[in-house]
Amino acid sequence: MPVIHQFGFHESLTGIWQITETSGQLLTRLAPDKEAMKQYRNFTHEQRKKQWLAYRLILKHLLSPSQAGIRYDIHGKPFLISGSHHISVSHAGTMAAAVCNRKFEVGIDIETIKDRLARVKERFLNRDELDHLDTKPDLELLYIHWCGKEALYKLLGTPDTDFKKDIHIHAFDYLCHSNGTFIATLDTPAGPMPCTLFYRKVQDYMLVVANREGAGGKMQGAEREMLNKGL
Repeated sequence: MPVIHQFGFHESLTGIWQITETSGQLLTRLAPDKEAMKQYRNFTHEQRKKQWLAYRLILKHLLSPSQAGIRYDIHGKPFLISGSHHISVSHAGTMAAAVCNRKFEVGIDIETIKDRLARVKERFLNRDELDHLDTKPDLELLYIHWCGKEALYKLLGTPDTDFKKDIHIHAFDYLCHSNGTFIATLDTPAGPMPCTLFYRKVQDYMLVVANREGAGGKMQGAEREMLNKGL
């Protein structure tokens, strides 16, 4: 299935792809360049091939094909060869996701919602976050915190970022809505940096998009559902 959701947030454009195709079908649609094909041939697992192809197809859909070529920096953070947008990508199970923003750094994470995360929450949550979650125990809320920290980690693109010490998710009301926003602060060498994040539950997955722009963003216009829309 092609892109199943497309929406804008804080000058970012995000797409989510539910993977039902074979890697061969996805490869035919993408037609990657020689450099990308070298990387693709290094993958041995079918699912990893499909995820890699799917998030590139999302960017091809969100941007013009000529802008969608991807490379990676020394830390593994993806960037566009054209330099036209900041990007971030993620994948889990049969879902792939990508976000692009012309002005600001972005980060994205999508995860399958499973019970196992509750057993290791002390490893990535600080005391304030744990106290907040203890008063409102909810697995989906826990995944919003985890995906939020992953998205912010990707936004910064520096491997020495500490999830507990450097990323602080501000307490917010979660009423089991399928989407919403929350605020986080990043501790950086230049000082605290506020960020606005958007979460969305898609089937059994949680998605979070982070923008470097700062706090206070709102959804831009009506969300555009792209159910069963081909590329």
